[in-house]
Amino acid sequence: MKLFTTCYAISHTPDEAAIAAKYDLLIVNQNTAPVATAWLDSVKGLKPGIKILAYQIVAEEPGSAPGPGNAALMNATRWSNVGQDPWLITATGDIAAIQSGWRNRRMFDYRKQVWKDSFREACAAILSAYPFDGLFFDNCTASWAKHQPANPSAANALQDVLLDIRRAYPSKWLIGNCVESWMGLNGEMNEGRIGQSAELAPTVGQVVPNLNCYYLPATPTTTDADIQAAYTAVKPYGAWFGVHTAVLSWPAILDTLEAS
Repeated sequence: MKLFTTCYAISHTPDEAAIAAKYDLLIVNQNTAPVATAWLDSVKGLKPGIKILAYQIVAEEPGSAPGPGNAALMNATRWSNVGQDPWLITATGDIAAIQSGWRNRRMFDYRKQVWKDSFREACAAILSAYPFDGLFFDNCTASWAKHQPANPSAANALQDVLLDIRRAYPSKWLIGNCVESWMGLNGEMNEGRIGQSAELAPTVGQVVPNLNCYYLPATPTTTDADIQAAYTAVKPYGAWFGVHTAVLSWPAILDTLEAS
């Protein structure tokens, strides 16, 4: 089974590069400053066949992390110039938001043309800034029932944009963190929902190679037996497997699993 991890908070050190190079796939932040791209190049130097995907949020406004895609999505000047903002508005006329850490993040309305244009531009900006192998779409969902209950138009709008991106980048790897089965993606991430492992089977409309993946959220009490059990449950679906830890690491049990 192929192994992956996320490494958003890194210091771009040689030690971290050595750990990252143990994996088959990395999902990294979209920072393309020279120190970041030099580190990515060093990882690829250690493991030429590794795949690297850049992170892009979908449902809500980005945080303060640097990156060309984030910059495109937070271009408030452009939104005001066209007399339209990208935010999802609730039935009471307020901007919908979700709690993310210490702050509320405003949510995008996929049906608004300004969001569609901005998101396509964000993806293009990332993929032109560095030769990433693809994109990881976090919170790639239209299932925020609290704000848009049973509203298929939002899902249809997001699906159309994802297909636009697929047509623009037919060979790139695209993964969504979601519960829907979007067409045009290579796969979707199941994050900690081991009871829904059947989601890891390929679905109609997904693109080859299939990249459905399971990410086990590890805690200080997570044992090797816990990791082994999750790996065993996921393996029949041919999905990729990863273990989320607070810092970039390679749990020792992965050596055993990789050899199995």
